[in-house]
Amino acid sequence: MATTQTLLASLQKLVTDKVGLRNTERKLRQTEQRLMQQMERALQGFGYKLASLNGREARPGRGVLTRRRALLKKLKCPKCDRRFSMQMHVARHLSAMHLGKRTRTKPRK
Repeated sequence: MATTQTLLASLQKLVTDKVGLRNTERKLRQTEQRLMQQMERALQGFGYKLASLNGREARPGRGVLTRRRALLKKLKCPKCDRRFSMQMHVARHLSAMHLGKRTRTKPRK
């Protein structure tokens, strides 16, 4: 009789623990989905989106970052055939590759 009551109490505790674990799992899944949605919204501003690894719809926790669209390289360097998508990149390239190091023309005092 005592063994039956002990066994029954143990089973009831297991059921209670299992229900508690399911609730915790559900809360964690909701938190993960909310965080992934916030991350996706934040990344959209930078031109990125979450994409799945296996081609199916991206699910929370299973995505990778991919560039949404590539910028067209419409601007050409006037001194070589290199192309750029932004004017500041052309200017940086010109100063780094084609202008070289400048030497001082005036002596220091």
